[in-house]
Amino acid sequence: MRITIPRNDLLDTVNKVKTVVSAKSALPILSHILIETKDSAIRLAATDLKVSIECTVDSTVEEPGALTVSCQHLSSMLSELPNQDITLHLKDNNIIELTCGKIETRLYSMAPDEFPPVRSFEGMTPLTFKQNTLKKLFEKTSFAICTDQARYNLTGLLLEIADGRLTVVATDGRRMSLALETEGIPPEASNKVIIPSKMIQELEHLLGDDEEVHVILDESQAAFEFDHVRLVSALIEGNFPNYNMVIPKKHDKEALLDCVSFTEAIRRTRTMTNEKFNSVRIGLKEGLLTLKVVTPEVGEYEEELPADYTGEPVDIAFNPGFVYDVLRHIETEKVCLVLKDAMSPGVIKPFTEAPEDTFVNVVMPIRV
Repeated sequence: MRITIPRNDLLDTVNKVKTVVSAKSALPILSHILIETKDSAIRLAATDLKVSIECTVDSTVEEPGALTVSCQHLSSMLSELPNQDITLHLKDNNIIELTCGKIETRLYSMAPDEFPPVRSFEGMTPLTFKQNTLKKLFEKTSFAICTDQARYNLTGLLLEIADGRLTVVATDGRRMSLALETEGIPPEASNKVIIPSKMIQELEHLLGDDEEVHVILDESQAAFEFDHVRLVSALIEGNFPNYNMVIPKKHDKEALLDCVSFTEAIRRTRTMTNEKFNSVRIGLKEGLLTLKVVTPEVGEYEEELPADYTGEPVDIAFNPGFVYDVLRHIETEKVCLVLKDAMSPGVIKPFTEAPEDTFVNVVMPIRV
């Protein structure tokens, strides 16, 4: 195998695939990326056996073939080379000769047939979405994905398609975030899967704006194809909680707040907490919301904000980080804070005139 490619093109593509490569693995081949020729292009692939990525980039193919190379060493070397054409030549002794101008480097290779194959999904009909639609839905919810592997069924994002609606939900048991989209969703499409957190992170990083992404889902795997990139992931097995049962239905205390002011205030409260004492008391009464933090060995903080509220007074405490995670993804001028009492979960959502909520967040209170 012998190819020639501009250094920046190869480096950009390696950087796309390297995030999937495991830093430590019992299988040495998983620390390598696969490079193989494909007409007048090359395909780079990386996998950790759960998530796989393939990227195609134009190249001058002088001798077709395939090779594997250490992702870490290739990425580090490319970062230090000048911006010139690079030639990769696989020798008979599994040595890769890398040439860039007057610079010559030799890297060790492993047999390409040792690299795990990536499923192709041939013959399956994909669903098509706008890239920015999926990206925004993922960004609005992924912060609530559970990181506790003991609750494996919660360590991913629920993606449900039904009745012309695309709904994504994440929860870690202390908070839940739900976002939905109805525009451009095929009414006949129906599916319900849990996509692992690592796959969601990769998609958030790689998805763009107005271009399309093709999505293929089956019972055990999911594939996302866009912009010469294809991501494949195993799905999480298990049952996801019934999110409709989690959203409170009988809360009667709803306050409207300026989103920017509330976000900035919550951000300030976070500076007055620590790992042991991580809560902000929220007091709500007619026309006024009060934020108060008391943290031993740190200090005290209090702030008042105007609130459009006329109900009975209520006091509740939340993890300010959980509240901030929600507020930084709300784009409307006003935000709704919906409460019942000090012991019931609160609801945070954008204030809109739309008949249906498209971004709903439930946060459990803290006992103080």
